[in-house]
Amino acid sequence: MSDAAPRDVALPLPPGWLAKDVAWSRRLADKGKRRAWRWPAWLLARSGDSVVWLALSALTLWQGQAMGWRLLWAMVTTAVIVFIVKGIFKRQRPSGHGRDFGADKYAFPSGHAARVTAVAVTLSFANLTLTPVWLVWVTAVALARVILSRHYLTDVTGGVIVGLLIGLLLQCFL
Repeated sequence: MSDAAPRDVALPLPPGWLAKDVAWSRRLADKGKRRAWRWPAWLLARSGDSVVWLALSALTLWQGQAMGWRLLWAMVTTAVIVFIVKGIFKRQRPSGHGRDFGADKYAFPSGHAARVTAVAVTLSFANLTLTPVWLVWVTAVALARVILSRHYLTDVTGGVIVGLLIGLLLQCFL
């Protein structure tokens, strides 16, 4: 991970926060250099992939469950909003061992963090007793993205905020 804050970022943060963000994110990414952290982080990150949740949405729709539509709306809305916001901020991803793959080059906000948060909110409204499980999952996926050097902490925080807003707004309209 680069030691300097990315110069192409126009995030509205107080002075010095981007440098701290990079430093704290680097500490987490250093953990990802060890196999004991890298593989669990990789598995956690994959649990937030679009293809996983598209397949689960399709499965629930095929079973005739309304939850499939809720999950699909959460994913599609999140993808569109994240795509737009990434195009506005154009924050480059961290450099490091996790940079060798990926579909898009921009980091803010984290699509994984936004998606898993929107999905977690949707699932929590379906079963409130599982909300703590979904909160742990969201946190783990978000931190895994930083450990894998795919995002900075502010990227995943922004993604969680986007996902939370989308998840809550969709609950009002679906």
